[in-house]
Amino acid sequence: MKFYFTILILMIFSICNSQKKTSKYEIDKKCYSLTQQQPLNGCLTEKAIILKKKVEDKYNCILNYLQKKIENCNKEKCEEFEYYKKHKDNLISSQKTWRTLKKQNAEFWDGGGGSITPMYIAESVIQDCKDRLNWLDNVIEEAEQGGTEISKCQ
Repeated sequence: MKFYFTILILMIFSICNSQKKTSKYEIDKKCYSLTQQQPLNGCLTEKAIILKKKVEDKYNCILNYLQKKIENCNKEKCEEFEYYKKHKDNLISSQKTWRTLKKQNAEFWDGGGGSITPMYIAESVIQDCKDRLNWLDNVIEEAEQGGTEISKCQ
């Protein structure tokens, strides 16, 4: 019985924790109370721009952190040089791929035309940005477990 209770508590904690992360970037929800298409399109586009900036800021912060680690390793000849170099290269590659995917996802919705097209495009960008921000948060969380100073990227 104790075992099942422990499993239940862990599941509830996990669900609450994942909802916290997702809700952290739910800045678009206020837009859906708008009743006309043009203001809705404008609101969602504005929120998409804000989230794209957050993604780039967080990415640049992590990239700068890794670059500083690499520079410090060059000075001190530390063993982690290859580790940080590999992570930096992978992060850059991952970000390039994500940008391409985000663009292609948005272009998918661009073909139909009409007054709701900007809404679909913005919603696509917003969802891709939220997913990327959550992924970048996981990268930061993982790095923090090693006792690093990356928490400023939050």
